[in-house]
Amino acid sequence: MLIPVRWCVICIRRYLTLSIILIVCFTSALSILLYKWTELDVKLDCLTKLNAEPLTTTFGSPVLSKTMDIKLQQFTARELISQKFANKSELRLKWLRQKVEKISQKVRRSQPVKLVEQEGSITHPNYNVHIFYYAWYGNVAVDGQWKHWNHEYLPNWKKEDRKIYPTGMHEPPGDISSNFYPLLGCYSSRDPTVIDNHMRQLRNTKVGVVVVSWYPPGMSDSQGSSPDLILPLLLDSAQRHDLRVAAHIEPYRDRNPINLLEHLRYVISQYGAHPAFYRMRLRGRSLPVFYVYDSYLTPAAAWKELLSAKGNLSVRGTHLDGIFLGLLVDMQHKYDIKKSHFDGFYTYFATNGFTYGSSWKNWRSLNKFARQNSLLFVPSVGPGYIDAQIRPWNVANVRHRRHGKYYEVGWRSAQSAQAQLISITSFNEWHEGTQIEPAVPRATESFTYFDYEPEGPDFYLNLTKWWVSEFSKKQEGQ
Repeated sequence: MLIPVRWCVICIRRYLTLSIILIVCFTSALSILLYKWTELDVKLDCLTKLNAEPLTTTFGSPVLSKTMDIKLQQFTARELISQKFANKSELRLKWLRQKVEKISQKVRRSQPVKLVEQEGSITHPNYNVHIFYYAWYGNVAVDGQWKHWNHEYLPNWKKEDRKIYPTGMHEPPGDISSNFYPLLGCYSSRDPTVIDNHMRQLRNTKVGVVVVSWYPPGMSDSQGSSPDLILPLLLDSAQRHDLRVAAHIEPYRDRNPINLLEHLRYVISQYGAHPAFYRMRLRGRSLPVFYVYDSYLTPAAAWKELLSAKGNLSVRGTHLDGIFLGLLVDMQHKYDIKKSHFDGFYTYFATNGFTYGSSWKNWRSLNKFARQNSLLFVPSVGPGYIDAQIRPWNVANVRHRRHGKYYEVGWRSAQSAQAQLISITSFNEWHEGTQIEPAVPRATESFTYFDYEPEGPDFYLNLTKWWVSEFSKKQEGQ
């Protein structure tokens, strides 16, 4: 009996050993398969996120390189060939191919910087995003003389500063009054081709409202000509691109509520019926929007005569009624704006910390004040600030772009403050370096202009489009 028992024990041991070996082999094979599936899914998920969010360079700027495009194509071919085990499930393999091909197509349509959508898009711009626009540039070919590109150096505000700074006028086209150089060169704001180019660029960013610097007929700033002459061209071009136009009323000579009433009558009669003339619904009516720059120069009591329902010059309830936004610079101005009966306020300046209103840290409290007093709060975000070519002494207010990071923080701050309207400073204020219009590298013997490299001329248009899209998604979710 000992021999059979011993033989049975040996058989059982061999059987157990073989079973363990088979289990280990099966587990290893299964682990490898699961790893391969997981690895592929992770790569696909990562690529999906890369398509939805801007890729970052070492500086954190949105950029999608051609190298990434090549790698994705290689990855697509390599993974689909190597995953032979997927042949056991034709449905799964078909789904994988469709998913990878969809991602691959989207990436192949990209360039070194994410491209804005082409004109054929069916989506409308976001009319809650406004951008400040300047139509004061002129050149010899169109206007017979240079305007604004040859802007003079301004005298120093700081009387105690004893340093010697440049004086005189700039000499275009090589020497212009900007630290950046425009892709379109020293253009004329009266050129219909330039205007249409600008409106098309803005349409592709999904910005909805162009806020044009405006002076009454026959008036202008000291460097240019009356932008009122160009407003009809801007309105027509904006209409073609599904954009809207609002007036940014500058502090023209002797501006006061009395003559502003007459100028409002002119604007409404001339442009009020144009389809591209921007209106918002407020107080149960569709009303035009007016930004009033340096509104604090006029006492609140004087504005009240125009903007209060009981004022002697009141426009409220008349065909001249509108949505009037005052400029908030100091903290005290929010109370003045309330007393003036403005409908809201904006901050304009692209320099964080320059004023109380332009400081990002104050936007939450400003929005809270606005909500409590039934006012509109419109923070202004900008890509940076440098005006050394007209104010070489203003170094303290320079804000470097940091390859888009400065702009992004401004956008985040505005959205974190729960602003319902956002303005951008600016599309083309080249003197102060706040423009998002395309710029190119350029150098002369004595000066090297800043640029948007390595991201490319369209970088800030693309970055603006991305943030407008994020802002739109947030509004849709509310």
